[in-house]
Amino acid sequence: MKLRFDGVAFDLDHTLLVDNRLERVALLDLIVRIDAAASPLRLSLDRAGIVADEELSRYRDEAIDLETMLRRFVERCGGRGGELWVPWFRQRSLDLVSRMVLPMPAAGRALAALADAHLRIAALSNGPSPLQERKAAQIGFYYPVLASEQIGMRKPDPAAFELLAATMGLEPQRIAYVGDDPYLDIAGALEAGFAAVWFDGGSKPYPAEIPPPTATIRSLDELPSLLVDPGV
Repeated sequence: MKLRFDGVAFDLDHTLLVDNRLERVALLDLIVRIDAAASPLRLSLDRAGIVADEELSRYRDEAIDLETMLRRFVERCGGRGGELWVPWFRQRSLDLVSRMVLPMPAAGRALAALADAHLRIAALSNGPSPLQERKAAQIGFYYPVLASEQIGMRKPDPAAFELLAATMGLEPQRIAYVGDDPYLDIAGALEAGFAAVWFDGGSKPYPAEIPPPTATIRSLDELPSLLVDPGV
């Protein structure tokens, strides 16, 4: 039996698109800029890249604010005043979108088919604003985007999914949420009453300790037939 819904919502990163670690690139650009401004940091970019990976992981997973992340990053690289670079970092990240963000294969086809079937479409993403919105627009996703920085809530908080449902004007059980992260996307959506479609990229097995997804896909091309009655 086919699953049928009135709306579909997406995670962005590693589900609809990849940004090729553009925030990491922006952090390394920042180190080069600081070093060139008569404040030599005396470390390799390889070492700065390791620090960038660690601080970006904390920024995403522990929901620390951008000011704190930049301050810690610059201090660990031997400098001071990283928090003063927030406006520059935000703009540099935005500037990188046009050349670093790529759509997932089949993203365009799937979105077109879902739109043709008159499903309501939106996205809920943990990440900064307006960066997440710019990344979505880069791949032609011109539907509502709820970014965690903007709404003040992060997945897997059920309140974030409840706001998503309200934005779409639908009851949660009428929405399928598609994402790649079992904990943030699938467990969060299920707890909020959504159907949850796991986009299995093949890198890790699904965790046994959390509820299973409603359905699993390995290509976005599978979505239209999964969510829409072929007779529609």
